[in-house]
Amino acid sequence: MSLTTSDPRAAERAVKPRTVIVGYDGSDEARVAFAVAIDRAEPWDTIVVVHATAPASNWLGSPYYQRAVARIHQAAERILDEMRPIAEHVETPIEFEVLEGHPAAVLIRAAALRDAHEIVVGSRGLGRLRGALGSVSHELLRESARPVLVVNRDAAAVLEMPSLAS
Repeated sequence: MSLTTSDPRAAERAVKPRTVIVGYDGSDEARVAFAVAIDRAEPWDTIVVVHATAPASNWLGSPYYQRAVARIHQAAERILDEMRPIAEHVETPIEFEVLEGHPAAVLIRAAALRDAHEIVVGSRGLGRLRGALGSVSHELLRESARPVLVVNRDAAAVLEMPSLAS
């Protein structure tokens, strides 16, 4: 009895599909993070692109509050719309979500709810002062129970994506 199989895809099916959360804010660095997530993903994985929005002020009262929430959500969807055409041409399933809250907290919450394998974000490289004050990537590295991949803009050149390179 042989332990090998003639089906080369059997090993692929035996691998547990991964869910990868990608923080997306419309920046060039976020685009590179999205590209890196796609590059690292297998066809059976799932990429979830998450955009965090600030909550609407609840002092507005209804119906103004409802309108503010709708405007915020529509603006977030427009930002995510930039990546939807890419998702149509990728073998890996890609989902898009808009969630309310501070970006790091939103990404940690999304990763926990989906039992994500990792969180991928771009780094703007704003320097030590910004890092000391706290950035989303720094907060994720400190607070997340999941692995966090922080991608800098130069990754586009390494992946040979000239349209994303600086």
